[in-house]
Amino acid sequence: MRKILFVVGLCVMTALFSGCVMTKQVAYFQNLDSVDITKKVNVPEVRVKTNDELTILVSSVTPEAAEPFNMNINSRSTSSMNSASAGKGMYSYIVDQQGNINFPVVGKLNVVGLTRPEVEDKITKAIKPYFAETENPVVKVRFTSFHVTIIGEVTGSKLINVENERLSIIEALAQAGDLSVYGKRPNVLLVRENSNGEKMAIRYNLNDANVFNSPYYYLEQNDIIYVEPQRAKARSADVSSYTFWTPISSVLVSLATLAISLTK
Repeated sequence: MRKILFVVGLCVMTALFSGCVMTKQVAYFQNLDSVDITKKVNVPEVRVKTNDELTILVSSVTPEAAEPFNMNINSRSTSSMNSASAGKGMYSYIVDQQGNINFPVVGKLNVVGLTRPEVEDKITKAIKPYFAETENPVVKVRFTSFHVTIIGEVTGSKLINVENERLSIIEALAQAGDLSVYGKRPNVLLVRENSNGEKMAIRYNLNDANVFNSPYYYLEQNDIIYVEPQRAKARSADVSSYTFWTPISSVLVSLATLAISLTK
């Protein structure tokens, strides 16, 4: 009888410890009370990379003066212009491998590595000689292709389009439906490519509140987030079935079977 009680107690303690470990692995920002998250994290300036898609609109007091710089669907160029956004009056240009766009009238403009305001300024200077001195053309540029990819142990892997050029790692994972209970929160991978095509890998620990202070807290266009699965995945992906009491109930059933076999 003592042997049975000892085995029962050992199994219950194991189940309790297992439940605590699992809770620790799943909980976010566990040391939040001891971490200063009031520090300002700068949002990185989005810079143009090759294969980026930019939508560009030129306007002026005299619409006819700006018209040659706003290609319409029937007259758009073939290589650098991808599509027209007729609803917003902005037209899309693909940055080629040399970092250029082929802009109407002025020809090729190298924009790789520039921020959005810098691209607007460069185009304005290039087209200004074609306007009357009293005209001040206004150039509006937007990153159409700003998106990040979320794959792995999230409830909904997806491609996320970013409208305002600002997206944090937490917001991105939330838009992907959050990590599943089996995702490795201490080891979330970020793969980033710079304007030269060089890739870098960064790791996030979502159990640690210091993620809010990370220089990589905000994402850049074309970032890839991969959530690695736990080594031992449970049978069900339902978080509610992965609670503290589920392993306990399984252990109790096993204990009952063990007790019967030992008393025979």
